Amino acid sequence: MNERLNALSSSSFSLSLLRPQTDAVLLSLLAASASAVAILIDPLAALAVAMLPVLAIVIILFVRYPRIWLYTGAVVNYFWISQGKGDTEITLLEYALVAFYIGGLWIWFFAMVFIKRKRIVRNIADRILLIAIGAASITIVLAFANDESSPLNWLREYLLFSMMLYYFPWREHLTERKHILTFFTLTAGVFIGIGVMNLWQYVKAASNVLYAYQVWTSRRTLNTHIFLCAMILGAMGAFFASTRKARLGLLTLTAFYTLVVVVSFSRGFWISGTIGILATLWILDKRKVFMFALYGIIGAVLFVSVVQFIFPERAALILKVIQARLTSSTEGTQDLSVLARIFETKAIFNSIITYPLGGAGLGATIVIYDPLNHIHSRVSFIHNGYLFIWMKLGLAFFLAFYFVWAYMLYRAYRLAKQAIQPLHRILAGSAFGSLVAFSLLNITSAIPEVRDGFYCLSMLYVAVSFADISSKRT
Repeated sequence: MNERLNALSSSSFSLSLLRPQTDAVLLSLLAASASAVAILIDPLAALAVAMLPVLAIVIILFVRYPRIWLYTGAVVNYFWISQGKGDTEITLLEYALVAFYIGGLWIWFFAMVFIKRKRIVRNIADRILLIAIGAASITIVLAFANDESSPLNWLREYLLFSMMLYYFPWREHLTERKHILTFFTLTAGVFIGIGVMNLWQYVKAASNVLYAYQVWTSRRTLNTHIFLCAMILGAMGAFFASTRKARLGLLTLTAFYTLVVVVSFSRGFWISGTIGILATLWILDKRKVFMFALYGIIGAVLFVSVVQFIFPERAALILKVIQARLTSSTEGTQDLSVLARIFETKAIFNSIITYPLGGAGLGATIVIYDPLNHIHSRVSFIHNGYLFIWMKLGLAFFLAFYFVWAYMLYRAYRLAKQAIQPLHRILAGSAFGSLVAFSLLNITSAIPEVRDGFYCLSMLYVAVSFADISSKRT
């Protein structure tokens, strides 16, 4: 009997030693089987299974070091703001980007609120922004209740609004000078990459133009919001940076970003950007308004020279189109683009009258008349950002969204005038100038309609917050 017990205990001991190896073998066989099945069903599924361990490690790294997550997001932003142009087919890259940005944002909020139990609301604007975006989630009902939207279109637009919430993790973790400078340096590098791509595409397209309308159709209008914002930030740095080397470097960047804005042939961006810079210089140092005018004249001369050098046979045609874009601003309703906005505004007001309080819902479309092609068409893009908010989300969200906008504009104004440190003045002044420009531009090019618009708003809000918090420390 004792021998049998000893044998059993001995075999149990041996099995306990072998169990980890056995488990590992079984798990390996199970994983191999799952991968084999996934390959037979879909190769992408097999790739997803294989990437799960890597994904887990990356998530742990980002949770442990949140600034790495935010810096990575600044770099990956190259792909984020270049995607999502309204295509009906959603690519794998699109899914990955949404998982990274929106998934990461939700994980961060969950960890901060329920695990760390940290206070993320610091002022009335924070509270209103969170309540408004949270309350907007119930508008999914409208996407099912009427035929003017769909759940997928609703989700796309709602996720865009969620990007504004990146203002909270940026403010929480980018607390030191080196943090904010690293973040903006990475962002500037991404913007340079996108700008080079835009310019190169324009040069290739414009090299073969023969008529004025071809110059117009060759324009690059992608991501112009970020270049307008970057242009104003660079201009403020060129005027108020503490060292001559920094001012020269930022002046060069400003010239580059300005060139990208110019080749968009979007007069709204030209005019609003100029007004934003002039308004900021006027409140900070009126003497620099003259310097800005001088830089503008020099820049115009250089631009004409570069155009004549790159396009010797087509320079006159390109410059004529630019001149026509500026002079047509005085034609009123004789300008077809202005007339198109009038028809669009009438259609939007009809929708607002139908759904004044709750809105038609995110993803809703309207039928407008195109005076150029003389046709009616159903569109989801609305050029007026103020009417966009009211039509799709109702009066309450409209008031909440633009209260936060006005609050940040006022804070930027106060901080820019009171700032002592050059960095604080540059950040607050850039936020003020950009928000002034966006307030004007929002009439003809909706800021809350595109990814880069929301990204810029979040950056401007965190610039105001950093200038505010840092100035209180000094």
